[in-house]
Amino acid sequence: MRHRPDRLFLLMGGVQGLAFAWGLPAMVWWVVDLRLSPFRLAALGTALVLTILVTETPTGVVADLYSRKYSVVAAYAVMGTAMALGPVTEMFGALVIWQVLWGIGWTLQSGAATAWMTDELAHHASHSHRSAALMLVESPTSGEDTEDEDSDIARTDHNRQVDGLIVRHAIFRSVGVMVGLVAATVTGAWSVRGSMAAMGMLAIAAAGYLAVTMPEAGFESPRRRAGGAPRPARTGAWNDAITLWKRGAWLVRRDPSLLAVTLSAAIAAGAWEANDRLSALRLFDLGLIDLSSREAVLFFGAAWFVMSALAIPMMTWLRRRLERSDADEQSGQRDACLLARFLTIAAVGALALALSPWFAIALAGWAVLDVAGETAYSLTEAMANRHAEPAVRATVVSFVGQSQAVGEVAIGLGLGVVAQLVSLPVALAAAGVFFAVSAAPVVLVARRSG
Repeated sequence: MRHRPDRLFLLMGGVQGLAFAWGLPAMVWWVVDLRLSPFRLAALGTALVLTILVTETPTGVVADLYSRKYSVVAAYAVMGTAMALGPVTEMFGALVIWQVLWGIGWTLQSGAATAWMTDELAHHASHSHRSAALMLVESPTSGEDTEDEDSDIARTDHNRQVDGLIVRHAIFRSVGVMVGLVAATVTGAWSVRGSMAAMGMLAIAAAGYLAVTMPEAGFESPRRRAGGAPRPARTGAWNDAITLWKRGAWLVRRDPSLLAVTLSAAIAAGAWEANDRLSALRLFDLGLIDLSSREAVLFFGAAWFVMSALAIPMMTWLRRRLERSDADEQSGQRDACLLARFLTIAAVGALALALSPWFAIALAGWAVLDVAGETAYSLTEAMANRHAEPAVRATVVSFVGQSQAVGEVAIGLGLGVVAQLVSLPVALAAAGVFFAVSAAPVVLVARRSG
């Protein structure tokens, strides 16, 4: 049984949302029950992003060399295992190990899922285009100019479809977060740790479903395609991996727009990591200090549900905008300016969370930060995918993910230390400043191209 790649790609977004929703009971367990310090919370995040930093590019290269489908399937199986085992013990070392395992799972699908979808849609479109060309072969008006024009139109339509699907994937991720939050809140009111284990088992079940239903007709391993004399398996695979890695790195360095997106993603990810780990502590200090773990699950479940619901109309607007735009330089310039605006809005929300002495304003700032950040993340992925060459698409998108991991390690851990040694508001305010700084690279590229 095989399903349409666009629908399966949207399903993957829902499963991603489920994995993100696991953070609700995990955060409540860490903050309320285990009473982890700001530094230990930041250390858990650092363990996660260090893993992503080390494994992001290798897993992207493996997906480009062997199979993007089975890379995605393995990703959700590994993440589900980490989610299910997360609440088994309260030992901090074990918590770090589960974060490392979750990070490995995340990198297995990061880049590979988008590359798989893009190739499957291109394969389907190429077959449809060839069928239409055969019907026109005997027409007196058919010719090379007409075929070239049809190819350009088909390519533009394909790019629009892919951009729209990337944003729809983010919309389904928000829906998955909402569904996961409802499940986590209901089961978390009974047992926070039981909720974490149950959500991990659901992710493993999703991996099994994808293994059966995902096609992979649009991908051919470069090692099978190369032909020629047989080589030793280990040597050939290693050489191919190095070649693809170098090619992806060259493209990131030589394409100004892709380089700007990568730099912006690195800075913004560091600010996001600090807010992701420390925002709950800030809200607890402002008015939630007396909540039990069940009450905290209910409160944060409701807050995250509302923020996910607010992100959906923004994602829908972004999808329509990308589907209407042409794949030209002016469109890229407009996208860069839009990304800068979203990052600036996120900076405003982060500063409100950090500096406001009133709980309601801090909560509103947290919501603004979350919605703007999610939209900026989706736009970043669409822009990176558009500039990547088909043969190294998973590798290039993984480069962007790796740059985010670099920022999370360098900036996120540093802000965790600031929160521990100076104060929580100062660390969160610095994160807001980093959000504003992250808009600078894409603004510079937009002005140069303009």
